[in-house]
Amino acid sequence: MSTEQNQYGEEELKLFDDIKSGRTFDLGDELPPFYKKHLLNLLWMQGDSEYAGALGYMPWIEKAPSLHEKVLVAQIVKDEMRHAQVVYRLLDGLGEKTLDHTNTKELGYKIEEDEAQIGFKRVKDDYRVNIFYYNIKYWHDFILFNFLMDRAAGHQLEDTLESSYLPWKKNIAGIFKEETFHVVHGDKWIGILAQDPKEKPFLQERLNLWWPRVMNVFGSTRSQTNDLYVRLGLKKRTNGEIRQAFLDDILPLCKKWGLEVPDYKESDQPT
Repeated sequence: MSTEQNQYGEEELKLFDDIKSGRTFDLGDELPPFYKKHLLNLLWMQGDSEYAGALGYMPWIEKAPSLHEKVLVAQIVKDEMRHAQVVYRLLDGLGEKTLDHTNTKELGYKIEEDEAQIGFKRVKDDYRVNIFYYNIKYWHDFILFNFLMDRAAGHQLEDTLESSYLPWKKNIAGIFKEETFHVVHGDKWIGILAQDPKEKPFLQERLNLWWPRVMNVFGSTRSQTNDLYVRLGLKKRTNGEIRQAFLDDILPLCKKWGLEVPDYKESDQPT
């Protein structure tokens, strides 16, 4: 018997083949338990990340440097909370209780230590991508979040545009478009800060801090879970492939503005 047959039963192997041949699932379809389990993992991760992201951005409505920027930050917060609502509604439709979840989990929690690096660790009992545990302390951090994290999220969401779960696929297009607006906001402000001799050194300092945090959101290249998501049609690419697509996108932009990207070693990250 092959290693794969030892790892998965006949039902799972047939499911992989069916999905590879184009099988999809729509609202109201009975989902195979194995498929539903992994779909829920991804939906909870996205929903909690959107919700926690909105809460993390909220203080910057007040602290943004101009009235115009306050309006833009408020729009970004609204977008993120709407994204959370979209995903939570999908979860509710699958029998989950998202309101109980958001009312009992500490989704607004942030690590107080400014320079903390938690690698791939989780620090609370929720499903958010762990970059949302970090505090956005400075305007430069908010901009780097738009520039780096929203761009990384866009590369991850791109896979969902072809999801085998059709209700997720149908709802993701609007989310993807709004995340693109957040990236444009970050790109504009990176140019402003990078061209200001007084601001650029601190921008570089904060980039050094956020870089490993962003790189870790793609997960470990050693993880077999993401490969399973690919076989279930819930993602198209492996962690390493998505991370490389992000690097191909972001590195020329950093070079354009004279920003140095620090070395990153996945093996050095806490787990």
